[in-house]
Amino acid sequence: MTNLYATIRQAVVDAAGISVNATLSALDGTRHVLPPTYADAPHKHNMTAPDRQGIAAWVSLDSPASFANRIEDQLVRAKLNLDPLRVAVAGQTLSTMQMPHRAFDAILRDCLLDGVPFRKTEIGQAIIKASPADALALLRYDPAMLLLGGWDSTGMGDNKGHERKWPAVASIEIFGINAMPIGRAGGRLDPLGITLDAGRVIREGDSYQLVPEGEKPPAGAERPSEINHGNIAPTISPKGVLVEDIKLAGALSLSRLRRYRFGGTAEQDIDARTALALMGVYGIAAVIEDGLDLRRDCELVADDVAWTIRRTGCSESIKVTAQEALNALQQALARINLAEPVLFTAGPNLEQLVARSH
Repeated sequence: MTNLYATIRQAVVDAAGISVNATLSALDGTRHVLPPTYADAPHKHNMTAPDRQGIAAWVSLDSPASFANRIEDQLVRAKLNLDPLRVAVAGQTLSTMQMPHRAFDAILRDCLLDGVPFRKTEIGQAIIKASPADALALLRYDPAMLLLGGWDSTGMGDNKGHERKWPAVASIEIFGINAMPIGRAGGRLDPLGITLDAGRVIREGDSYQLVPEGEKPPAGAERPSEINHGNIAPTISPKGVLVEDIKLAGALSLSRLRRYRFGGTAEQDIDARTALALMGVYGIAAVIEDGLDLRRDCELVADDVAWTIRRTGCSESIKVTAQEALNALQQALARINLAEPVLFTAGPNLEQLVARSH
């Protein structure tokens, strides 16, 4: 049996990267899938322009940023304590893997530790000052930043012009090939038969008042359909595509990982890179095996998955399962020094912003 830990450890020394490619299909067996929708996109989806036959060569079904969040979710569910920085706010606890910008997020920025703002704490300063020449602070406190990327864009005035950017080591995307945009019908048939001539209504907080019969409706009075009563005529709008094939493709850049040093020996650098690479391998494998429930009408399943270690002039196929990757990751984590969990509390401004929003 191949020792996945040893295989990946060797790869971080001499390989350019690890690629993963999969052929997917819709769970219901059809060619119809629903990509994410965008209000300002030509066909409400991120896709290439359709040709004269109405076929787009490519349509995005799950972006690299979205897939990164799915990896984080799997890593959190594995309870490996890879997200030691936690925040208590509005009656809940969030970790950096649940914040959009990870350790650089505005939520953490606006939190305190023993009354000291995050960015002025010893931990915060170490994270802000981390660099490729010494990334130990990120390895200990937010390894997902090194794996999935981050940008210190939320520091406000204290770092303007000096924002650190960490490019993602792992980038995975799901897309459809030869996609035809289609329409989706929508409407409402009222079982109570409420009609337009039933009168107008005036909203009052969570309720409303009917305009008395025979009175002229005042300004602002609405039709019953505007408060979700009555029939709504069916309409068809662009939403969804028919695809010829669905693919997952991406890679972990091991050459990028080799740019990072962690303040120790060469052997300790390899330990750190191995752990980060296996975080990615496990996260990706776990997302795929868990079933790609991207959204309603876009539930996908992998028909085949190919993992390949790529070196200059040669490639090596490897077998990966989520369980094998988890075992290897646990072995790798035993060789690095992750920080113990640290709980920050929301500062008064953040608490007020949340309270006012609700």
